[in-house]
Formats: sequence, C-alpha cells, structure tokens
Amino acid sequence: MGTRSMQFFETAARKGGLVAKMRLASLAQVTSAEAATGPDRPEVLARLESALKVIEVEFGNTTSDAPPEPPRSIGAGSDQSQLRGYLQSHLELLTQRGLFLKEVGATVRRINEAASHTLGVERVSVWFLSSDQSAIECADLFERSKAKHSTGVVLKSKDFPSYFKALLRERTIAADDAHTDPRTSCFSEPYLKPLGINSMLDVPIWANQKMVGVVCHEHIGPKRRWNADEETFAYLMSSYVALALERGATR
Repeated sequence: MGTRSMQFFETAARKGGLVAKMRLASLAQVTSAEAATGPDRPEVLARLESALKVIEVEFGNTTSDAPPEPPRSIGAGSDQSQLRGYLQSHLELLTQRGLFLKEVGATVRRINEAASHTLGVERVSVWFLSSDQSAIECADLFERSKAKHSTGVVLKSKDFPSYFKALLRERTIAADDAHTDPRTSCFSEPYLKPLGINSMLDVPIWANQKMVGVVCHEHIGPKRRWNADEETFAYLMSSYVALALERGATR
C-alpha cells in the first residue's frame, strides 16, 4: 500500500529532511501516514509529483547521500525515534489545519490514519455521543491492514455502563488487558474477542466543556502496555477533533 507515494516522501527527506517532508505534505495535501496506509491513487501521485518539483526548486536538485528516514511507527527503535515520529505526525497534520477545520468528517479520517500509522495500531476510530448521552455512534473507523474506512456502528450506554462512566471521569482509558480492565471488560465477549482485540487506548473528546465523544485505539495481537508518550499522543489526537468542533466545522 502506498509504495510509490512513500517514495516521494523519501526523496523529499533526502533533499531537505523533516522540513522538506512537511513542505511536501502541505503542498500535496497528503500526509506521509496517508501515503503509507492508503493505495497509490493516480490523483494523489499527480499531486505528489507536482509538489516534489516545487521541493526540488526550493531545496535544490542535489540529493543528499544520507539514507531516507525509515517509516515512523511505534513498537521498534529507541524512545528518541518514537518521539520524532510523534512530532512528525503532529507537524504534518498542522500543515493541513485549514482543511481540518472545515469539515469534521475529513478531520477524523486524517486523524485516524495518522494515529494508526504512528502508533502501529490496527484499528482507530472516532465516536460521537448522542444528544441524550445514551449512546455513541462511530463517525469513522480506519482499519490499517485494509486501508478501509467505515461508519455507523452504535454502542448504547445501558449495555456498557462501566465504559461510559469512565468516559466522563478519566483523561485517558489505557487498558493494557482490555478483557480484564474494569472499564473495558464489558466489551470482551461481544466485541473484543471476535475481532482479536486485546488492548485499548481510548481518549474522551471534550469540546466546549462537554464530553462529546471518544477516539479509540484498538490493538490486535498480544497484550500491549501503553506508555505515557503514547497516551499523550492519543490525547493530542482527540484535541484536534475538539478543535474542529469548537471552531464550527460541519459534521
């Protein structure tokens, strides 16, 4: 997925490092996370090719002998490389802040892709709370291995009371073992086991001083211990959604 698209970012990195990659993302209106997780669509390749020509002018046509930066995803490498990955994702998202603040749907799709790629999580989704606080509905779910977006699933508070209580009182819900964590164990039989999810990192979305939804990171595979930096990254992702809502982006 995205092999040719990623080559443009690798070339930009050789010409000007992180700054050139950010510039490429801004000009082409596509982040490196999108390039890594999505297909090589002709229209995206065309935008990247055009943007790279500008990069070559701005940073010079000489390519550095330094190797391209490897894709940044969590789970391997030093803490320093992980932090560089977080920073790169945030900077690339900020280069497209104008687009993000126009339409919430576009915001959550970009955020889910960026979070999935950066944290190395298979499933990332954004859910919004109903007006009567009785349910949350999925606005967008991104599945990394399939590069697929979907919507529409509804979860009712009466079926998962412990989870909904946690959303109202906690900054993050970091469930290393989602099957036994008292906040998420209610999902074990109907949701987690059928999908192979063992760990969850969920962050409530607070906008205009109200809890209005949640960003969910669902890890498939062995149980995963979330660290403080991952929790902070996830919290900042939820803040992007809150910012879009508070700035009046359409839903």
